[in-house]
Amino acid sequence: MGRDGTPSDSDACRIVHVYPPEDSPSWGFPQFVKRRDLKSLYVSNGWVTIVCCVIVMCNDSTPVPPPSDIGLHLGRLLDRAMAADVRFMVDDATMPLITVQDIDPAAFRVMLQFVYTDSFPADKELGDSPTDMLQHLIAAADRYTLDRLKIMCPQKLREEVSVDTVGSILACAEAYNCSELKQKCLDFFAVEKNFKKAAFTDGFVTLVQKFPSLATELRLRVVI
Repeated sequence: MGRDGTPSDSDACRIVHVYPPEDSPSWGFPQFVKRRDLKSLYVSNGWVTIVCCVIVMCNDSTPVPPPSDIGLHLGRLLDRAMAADVRFMVDDATMPLITVQDIDPAAFRVMLQFVYTDSFPADKELGDSPTDMLQHLIAAADRYTLDRLKIMCPQKLREEVSVDTVGSILACAEAYNCSELKQKCLDFFAVEKNFKKAAFTDGFVTLVQKFPSLATELRLRVVI
């Protein structure tokens, strides 16, 4: 806080701290305010007042994607040889071929773009079937532990829930533990007119085959 007791904007910092491992270099001395600024702007009678606001997310609230920390993760991978997949021999190098199976090629390409740019794909990059692409991306994010992408995709997929898509989306949500997306689909199914139409889609048939317990739960939730 400034000397006059009002919150300061010049050194305000809004962050989401996800508590990284103990060896994280992202906290500590580099985050300190400069001594000259501290003395000239904030010290009053030998005291400095710091305002801290903590927001605790409820379990039933929509999760907020944590801030970008890709630089921290890539830096750790670069500095550690443990679990390395590729070694580089400069001046006399050969390019290794890595075969990846059980993943949609277009989704893999979009996932790589996210890994290197940390930006969510634009609508035009989701192709002709955004619903299918987003489901493939959730599977890829789950497989490679891309937590930010796995949070962002279900939020986008919530907008795609309809009579024709709710069955396949619910199956995806159940398979990859996307609780908010699952609840959205269950609420949609709970409306009788939606359930009667969606029950005749291919997505619902696949849902019943993969997760028969969900079909029973849906019938009990339908509002008559």
